Amino acid sequence: MPSEFKKQLVIQLLGVFGLLIALLVLTGTFPSTEVIAGAFVFVFMWTKNGRKFLVEFLPFLLLLITYKQMRNFADDLTPTDINITNLIDWEKGLFGGTLPNHYIQQHLWGQFYTPALDVLTNFLYLSHFLSPLILAVLLWQRNRAEYWAFAIGIVALSYAAFATYILFPAAPPWWATLHGYITDQPVTLDHFVASANALADNANPVAAMPSLHAAYPSYIALVSIRVWGKRGIPVILLPAGVMFATFYLGHHYVIDAIAGATYALVAFLVVYPWAQRFTTSHDVFRRKPLVPGQQH
Repeated sequence: MPSEFKKQLVIQLLGVFGLLIALLVLTGTFPSTEVIAGAFVFVFMWTKNGRKFLVEFLPFLLLLITYKQMRNFADDLTPTDINITNLIDWEKGLFGGTLPNHYIQQHLWGQFYTPALDVLTNFLYLSHFLSPLILAVLLWQRNRAEYWAFAIGIVALSYAAFATYILFPAAPPWWATLHGYITDQPVTLDHFVASANALADNANPVAAMPSLHAAYPSYIALVSIRVWGKRGIPVILLPAGVMFATFYLGHHYVIDAIAGATYALVAFLVVYPWAQRFTTSHDVFRRKPLVPGQQH
């Protein structure tokens, strides 16, 4: 990637971050998926390359936003009962009778480093939708075929999870605690930016397995290593950090994260290679040479 493109990319991504931080300060809440998408569109529309990116980015973005809206109603579409006590039993069986969420909260909350850990884990958790968009930009600037392969894979991953939410609705640990299913080892959202009651009222609270908070960063790490080789290995820290954040904050069981990482692996091993072959064999998905002097 020519240096001027790298500079433009960095400026645009910093612009997105700056806009989201400003919205966070003004509203007191982390921007929604739709607001994050709008911030990307607003920042990238001001340059020639940015507008070219948006033309190819919008189908991907619309599919993810559609999934996000459909996810909120998955519990209304399911024909089965919500899975609650079986998840608790599986988690305890996997960890010798202990719920990792409860153990982490009991030992890491109330320490001198807890405020810093709260900020870090909330940021990691709430970056869930932002990180795929960032990688999408990086891949688009690098190679259009790689961008499309990544985009197809993550859309397939999202809708596979949505189908699972309908067929196997699963309650997260904080929801099970809130409704009295976990009394011996309670798991709360006390250190999350939104309360349990707020989440229970506004979003679909029973779409816990697979955890897309584990699936998205795992898929991102796998694709990054595939594309950049050894330079992409540090991206493994992203899924590790996000998964820990979901346990620390009380959003997911470990088994939810395992399921999410498994879905990501399947998407990477099955969908991504097919998408790579398809996109590289069709000229419409390939990057056309950029004309010098027309970057802006």
